[in-house]
Amino acid sequence: MKKIGLFYVAFLVIVGLLSKGSLAQDYTQWQLPEGAKMRLGKGKVNDVRFSLDGALLAVATNIGVWLYDANVGAEIALLIDKPRNIRTIAFSPDGKTLATGGWAREGAIQLWNIDTATQISIMGKDIGSVGVLVFSEDGKTLASVGSSQGLRFHVWDVDTSLEVSHFKGQQNNFNFGALAVSPNHRFFANAGGNKVFLWDTETQTLKHTIKGDNDSASALVFSPDSKTLIIGSTTIRLWDVETGAQMSRLDGHTRKVDVLTFAPDGKTLASGDASGEIRLWNIGAGGDQLTLPRLLGNITGKGKPMADSPALTEHKRPIEALAFNADGTTLVSASRDTRIRLWDVDTRNPHLMMEGHTEAIKALGFLEDGQTLANGSSDCTLRLWNTETQAQQLIPIKHRWSALDFAFSQDGKTVAIGSVGKSVRLWNVDTGDVTATFKTAHKGNINAVTFSSDDKMLASGSRGGTVELWDVRNQQRITTLRGHTDEIRALAFSPDGKTVATAAKGETIIVLWDVIDIGRKIGLSAGHITETGAVAFSPDGKTLVSGHRDGVINLWDATTGVHLSTFTGDAGSVTALAFSSDGKMLANGNADGAIRLWNPSTYAPKGDARIGHASRISELTFSPDGDTLFSGSFDGTILVWDIENIRQKNR
Repeated sequence: MKKIGLFYVAFLVIVGLLSKGSLAQDYTQWQLPEGAKMRLGKGKVNDVRFSLDGALLAVATNIGVWLYDANVGAEIALLIDKPRNIRTIAFSPDGKTLATGGWAREGAIQLWNIDTATQISIMGKDIGSVGVLVFSEDGKTLASVGSSQGLRFHVWDVDTSLEVSHFKGQQNNFNFGALAVSPNHRFFANAGGNKVFLWDTETQTLKHTIKGDNDSASALVFSPDSKTLIIGSTTIRLWDVETGAQMSRLDGHTRKVDVLTFAPDGKTLASGDASGEIRLWNIGAGGDQLTLPRLLGNITGKGKPMADSPALTEHKRPIEALAFNADGTTLVSASRDTRIRLWDVDTRNPHLMMEGHTEAIKALGFLEDGQTLANGSSDCTLRLWNTETQAQQLIPIKHRWSALDFAFSQDGKTVAIGSVGKSVRLWNVDTGDVTATFKTAHKGNINAVTFSSDDKMLASGSRGGTVELWDVRNQQRITTLRGHTDEIRALAFSPDGKTVATAAKGETIIVLWDVIDIGRKIGLSAGHITETGAVAFSPDGKTLVSGHRDGVINLWDATTGVHLSTFTGDAGSVTALAFSSDGKMLANGNADGAIRLWNPSTYAPKGDARIGHASRISELTFSPDGDTLFSGSFDGTILVWDIENIRQKNR
């Protein structure tokens, strides 16, 4: 198989800032949960920030915050207390403290000492999720805004970690991620639909309601002097904070602008959109009047390059985060293509790239050699991990949309992708090229795909509730299975390929469809059953196991549909199930990131539940020898678990 890229190598780096003179571990070993042997992938990127001196780059992800040496791109540390989705980060003005914001019951905000990589304090208990953090100029207070429990603005004393003030805005309609706090803490803004609401924190009132274009507002940022609010949709508009009047409009992006950021001097604005394009704008001011903004050039433009904007290697997918260093000479960009790039602002040339960050894991399984683990991510990339050498092969799939689900053929040579739209595409793993396109009749996006064990059939499930069976070789639809009214949540072929199990959102019944005698089906139901999140057949095909929203796991006779037994699991919703190849172990993964092993014969748990992921478990698979369990999550990482360790009780 042709090697497209190799960047996952175990190595040692000198930790200069955090532990002078000592050698760091391979970063795949950092901050592992008990029972895990390795972490593959660094998690989805949500935010990026430079330290004040520009020496450090902090990258907020779904599992924690990675610190990089900004000069060479080497990993320095992973700041993680418990696995959690870190949405936003901010360095204190003196560069000694990093604030992180996300969601956690014990506190949504954490403060970290950069020199020692240790946690200083936790604050924001029971305030919900935090989406924006801004330090005051003197570093004594920290402002936060969140919207998971209604719109909430808080100011915190950094030394004591106590709340100084708070304000709850009466606004219940939110655009995800479209929040901003002015540097002087006087104002904050949020978007709802195509409107932007500007709040005055001193008077605790709504100062302005700004109605935009037909497109919903997707990005907000205040200028460094707090006088201008920038609103991004497909266009970019500049508004006077005091008067609420539009000052200027910037056109040029062809896709929605998802990220906006200012250089510290307020003269340059960077904008990134859903196509991966980044633009730089001059937003200079003359006296009290804003001069006419002008385009400085594209960094990753898809159109013809301007004379002063050379055509450079571009990001392939939406821009997730942008940030300037303190003197505005360097811009960092993070994209859903999993790459982080550093750019020289004057020349628009890249001078460093960091890789290894990943989006939600959508497929996980071993190839025929028994040592290559294949996974597909929602970023439309395939990764082949050699479990012996730790080498990684990255295969980008040229797919326009994010993948809602992946399925690998048994020989590992073909991958099917379900996504936005009505087509399922099959790709050659060796070349990354499309080999077939199935134009379905689904009403709704295709969110579930799976191959039969002999690779002769493919099943596709939609958010409209239908399931279609396809003849892979002849590329013909076999039939459409109609019996559900909402999104297909679980889909699996029996080992002999004669039966398909399906379950849907909001329904309390599982359906077994006879593939040979089309139309014949059995409905599985029990008095206590709740919504099903995952199904799996035992290796011998005799038993179907189903996991449910209330944490219960049910066993069914796959031939008769008779209910056999119930496992009383954890309270979290079951989102993934997998049998070992010998059928002697069953693993379940939950929405809260927990994993548990079971003996399917005695219905007894093997050890305690382990939590190592920050988001729902999406995929589980055992190694061929049954000694190792691999778990994939929406947090973008894969954890490698030692089975014997998991089976032991916590002490």
